[in-house]
Amino acid sequence: MPALRKKQDYISWDEYFMGVAVLSARRSKDPNTQVGACIVNDKNKIVGAGYNGLPMGCDDDEFPWEKQGDF
Repeated sequence: MPALRKKQDYISWDEYFMGVAVLSARRSKDPNTQVGACIVNDKNKIVGAGYNGLPMGCDDDEFPWEKQGDF
């Protein structure tokens, strides 16, 4: 039986977790600052993921997302 070869073009843990954060950011309805996060423990297990948005219970479809005033 031939030996199985290990796949060599897999992504690193850091690339994987950053991908989860980028994908999470796409859930944000804020057109200006789509931010995602992925929290990982020391065993490379995801213990939390999220994105910037309104608190639970607030209707983000009615929120005025436009910028106002000078910065």
